Amino acid sequence: MRFLRFICASLLLLLAAQPALAFDCGQDDQLLLLVNREHTLDAAWQPDDLLDIAGLAPSTKGVMQLRDAAANAYIRMYTAYREEKNLTLNTISGYRNYNVQKQLFNGKVAGRQRAGQSYQTAFNNTLLYTAYPGTSEHQTGLAIDLSNNAGLSENFRGTEQGQWLLANCWDFGFILRYDADKTALTAIAYEPWHYRYVGLPHSLLMRDNDWVLEEYMDALHKLEPGEYLEYADPADAEMFYRVYYTLDTSDDFADIVNVSSDNCGGYIITTHSRRQVEDLLLAWANSALRTPLLPTSLS
Repeated sequence: MRFLRFICASLLLLLAAQPALAFDCGQDDQLLLLVNREHTLDAAWQPDDLLDIAGLAPSTKGVMQLRDAAANAYIRMYTAYREEKNLTLNTISGYRNYNVQKQLFNGKVAGRQRAGQSYQTAFNNTLLYTAYPGTSEHQTGLAIDLSNNAGLSENFRGTEQGQWLLANCWDFGFILRYDADKTALTAIAYEPWHYRYVGLPHSLLMRDNDWVLEEYMDALHKLEPGEYLEYADPADAEMFYRVYYTLDTSDDFADIVNVSSDNCGGYIITTHSRRQVEDLLLAWANSALRTPLLPTSLS
């Protein structure tokens, strides 16, 4: 029994010695930024990896930009969509910088004032449907507005296009950002056309837990050091994603596939590996220690 314990302890020490490196802040791809009224972007913030997808998928604009990861994921999603549906799916809006968002917001306020609303009423009503500059996900280059025609409508969810997206967007790393029953959390009215890229496994974790991005961040922020959210890789049942949250850039992690700041002061670390060997070994050791000792004559 002592010999068995010694083997287990020695193997665990050996495994613990495997390299786990402090993550590099330079790896921060900012794909999981939380952007809302409480967590804003400054006027100068803009991505440096924008791609134009207007020539790759139907669009109502001559230029339709998304960040590299989101653009490639959308093209994959659109390609899958067209394999199943022969119906129009247009991109309406992608990346907008701070100044364009400011012009859009002020224009909406002015339009409501012309319709007879006071400035404050027009301002408050505009906030429900149009993000204040610095609080728009479109500034991240990770958000896209989609339509079955050339406009945006709450009826989009009931269309074949909207239903397909609701069922499949998660598999491509997108989430429906502003759902009808989550407005108290997002402070944005229902927008069935607004999809946000977060990547895998984050979109799947949010889908399966019925979380909007605010709820996902809250769940991550509550993790204790060493704790994580886990998700089996849909493409390989032996591989697992683990999602950690840390405020300490000196923390060590192995098998990192993604590092993203969250716009809240911390970092989300995503790892991808086979089930940790030490987990399997501990399970084996616990089982072995419960096994009766062999006869003395065979020991």
